[in-house]
Amino acid sequence: MSQFRFLRILYILPLVAMLLSCHSETPVDGRVLLAEVGTSRLYKDEVDLLLAVNNYGADSTRFVDEYLERWAMEELYYHQAIHNVASNSEIEKMVEDYRKSLVLNLYQEGLVNQHLRVGIGEKEIAAFYDSNIHLFDSDEDMLKGLLVVLPAKAPQINKVRRWCIDKTPEAMEELEKYCAEHAETYDYFRDSWRDSEDVSKQLPITSAQLLDRLSRKSTIEFKEDGRVYFVCADTIVKKGEAMPIELVAPEIRELMLNSRKADFIKSKKQELYENAKAAGEIKFYKQGL
Repeated sequence: MSQFRFLRILYILPLVAMLLSCHSETPVDGRVLLAEVGTSRLYKDEVDLLLAVNNYGADSTRFVDEYLERWAMEELYYHQAIHNVASNSEIEKMVEDYRKSLVLNLYQEGLVNQHLRVGIGEKEIAAFYDSNIHLFDSDEDMLKGLLVVLPAKAPQINKVRRWCIDKTPEAMEELEKYCAEHAETYDYFRDSWRDSEDVSKQLPITSAQLLDRLSRKSTIEFKEDGRVYFVCADTIVKKGEAMPIELVAPEIRELMLNSRKADFIKSKKQELYENAKAAGEIKFYKQGL
């Protein structure tokens, strides 16, 4: 950039600052102009929108001052950058590539929504799971069950023991009522999978000790630090074993859907190519290679 242009920018900046400090408002095409840098303009309705969205209240004047100053600085910096970027053609190519990508993505999304309305069924998911079960080995030990922590002097602990072993809906209802009144911790996860590490954090034993005890007996009970601990495990999946299908079904559905989309787009491209080739709309000039 020439020294003259640089000096001109330095001259403009104080003028912009003066404009901001005075909050000059001049009607332009029916809109109120707040700031101008070169060909860039900032209007009052644009700033009003920001004020309405953010609700600055008593700080609105300060916000406007700071925003206008930032806007002017950014515009000056942008104008300076335009004149100092070596290749405008490279920028235009990047913009065109990005535009092409956006158009293709929107077009593909429309095609997919129009022609692939049928979802992935449970039988398809189960078939994929059975055929690729090695892909779903668990990275951690997981279990379903419940955890109860009681003070050692809690009343009728024998009932808690019986409810945990019973596990019927009626027993669980009674257990929940009892724990609401007497338990220090009541963690019910019979309907969801839990990392054994997370469960063991609530216990005075390690995850490995917990799994070892549960592998021998599905309901364990022990006393420590003036508390009674009950852990009931309905199901256990150890690290390296296949995760249950209910955990990986969303992942399988997404995987199958993406594969189906890719196959569909590929077939559409091939169909378009073959039709255009048959109609003579494509010409190759390989002699130049």
